[in-house]
Amino acid sequence: MAVDSGKRIRMSTIFDAAHDYRFLLSRGYSLSQALNIVSQHYLLNEYERLLLFRCVHSSKYVHETARKLFCPSKENLGNNVLVIDFYNIILTILTMIKSEDVYLCDDCLVRDLRGSKIRDSERELLDRVFNTIANILASYRNVFAEIIVVADKNVSHSLDDVREFSNTLRKVSQEARVTFILSPTPDSKTVSMAVNSVIASTDSVIVENSYRILPLTTLALHSMGLKPVIDFTNIFGHTCQYCDSKS
Repeated sequence: MAVDSGKRIRMSTIFDAAHDYRFLLSRGYSLSQALNIVSQHYLLNEYERLLLFRCVHSSKYVHETARKLFCPSKENLGNNVLVIDFYNIILTILTMIKSEDVYLCDDCLVRDLRGSKIRDSERELLDRVFNTIANILASYRNVFAEIIVVADKNVSHSLDDVREFSNTLRKVSQEARVTFILSPTPDSKTVSMAVNSVIASTDSVIVENSYRILPLTTLALHSMGLKPVIDFTNIFGHTCQYCDSKS
């Protein structure tokens, strides 16, 4: 997955900028303060700036997120509810299927830098996205008693999209009850269910306010045999320690 020449990333610059950005965040600077300082110092372009914003976090955030990554065990089989942040997850996996750029961020979650809408030309690929997720979750049979899909009701075709996805999940997750929710505020709705659920999302605010995270986009990257354009865990010298779907 090559970097688009119109969205050029200077690798050596990003390496240095990422370290400085984390340092400032870890010292208590706000996101906007830290990003502005680093962007001005390294003359970051818009794409590089967005990359740091999405993929680099404070040391505290990364440490806390690592403790939240969900690993199924004999003790928690069948006692879990999985909440999927629908468009957040499917857009990143759609990006993978299109062989476009994705990044392994410092919190061990794979993200993309695309917009938040599905293009008409991409709709024919949604079946592949849905089946990719369904096949991953099939490896977690007997782990989840219920799967709840939360989608933004304001997105065009959202009812059709989430209904088709839910039907795909039902075919392979017969042990779990699958339901969906259309909400005008899907992020808030997802967070409201976080206390008693495992959350599948890469939204940093949702992750920060959740207690258990299933790294679904990272599992998808591994299952598809792909590599990220940039591995930020490598930049910061650590590896992701979590159970994958084959554990």
